[in-house]
Amino acid sequence: MFNDIKVIDADGHVMEPNELYDQYLEAKFKPELEELKKVAATRRSKYFFGYFHQLNTGRPLGVAAIDKPLMRSGRKPHGEMPDMRGGFDPSIRIKDMDREGIDIAVLFATVVSSFCALESVEFEVAMIRAYHRWLADYCAAYPNRLKGVAVVPMRSPEHAADEIRRAAKEPWCVGVYLSSHMEDKLLDHPAFHPIWQACVDTDLPACFHGGTARPPYGIGTFEMGSNLFIQHSATNPFEVMRGIAALIGGGVLDIFPKLRAAFLEAGAGWLPFWMERLDEHYELMPEYVPFLHRKPSDVIRSENFFISCDPDEETLPFVVSTVGAERILYASDYPHFDGRFPHTVRLTAGRAEFPLDVQKKILHENPVRLYPRLK
Repeated sequence: MFNDIKVIDADGHVMEPNELYDQYLEAKFKPELEELKKVAATRRSKYFFGYFHQLNTGRPLGVAAIDKPLMRSGRKPHGEMPDMRGGFDPSIRIKDMDREGIDIAVLFATVVSSFCALESVEFEVAMIRAYHRWLADYCAAYPNRLKGVAVVPMRSPEHAADEIRRAAKEPWCVGVYLSSHMEDKLLDHPAFHPIWQACVDTDLPACFHGGTARPPYGIGTFEMGSNLFIQHSATNPFEVMRGIAALIGGGVLDIFPKLRAAFLEAGAGWLPFWMERLDEHYELMPEYVPFLHRKPSDVIRSENFFISCDPDEETLPFVVSTVGAERILYASDYPHFDGRFPHTVRLTAGRAEFPLDVQKKILHENPVRLYPRLK
């Protein structure tokens, strides 16, 4: 609780261990799992089968060439480094939630979406379902406080729609984890319509969440000179900006008027600028957005659009006044290294500029509108 407001974390994370697949994967896919382990053993990172930062991200700016690979220092300039075990041990997570004042946490995977890089869709689906079985047990430890977001294989929209309908029957499932693009398709592509329809049919929100230096590689991954400082700063917001432009420009929220869409872990300070620029280009070149029949800013201000903020964004009061408090979600990003644990609730809502009604919207009312199964 915060100021007697029930707090919902719209975007926390689990840290799914590789070992879960030994227990939860169907037996017929175990040979493929063993082959994946062999590949992972050749990669620099042994975590998450090597999908985490397997790219070269080790060139310091201002240095033409380096003598040895650069490793991130892991410094934590803000707040504390949370106990990473909370990502896979719910009893530790609950204690940290109590420290922060979080009543309910909505949990996203850390790397399962990267299984789009596996050789077959069938193996990807099997790995996703194994993750879902593990997540069900994780949430079952505190079923009223821990809820999850289903991962689906976007490269096969029909399989994805089936998985949405399958996961929707689970008591832990409150939303659908999606990327802002998949392979060569942006969110406007009609191939994704089965996914949007399945979200509408199950009343689950489409939650678009980026990642850095792993599949499906966000815009900016390969354009930043192998420097993680620029890459980590830019990739998530660049990818979300593209995702918003494609989804809105393709008229998806008008073709599917009951679809709720949330864009997460990219900040929100840039949103007023992006709204203004998209509006300008809607007027300049409407022939490129034939299914868009209103200003992009009107879509963003509609009841079906949500975006999470970073807890300590200095521009958040301006975003609230420009876009509307009804669009903003509180998100902890726990237990990732770049969060602001244990101060995220206070930093987000405890601002002199925010009256109680704005605090309620950001911390509770907006997440409940996005995730109505939390009522």
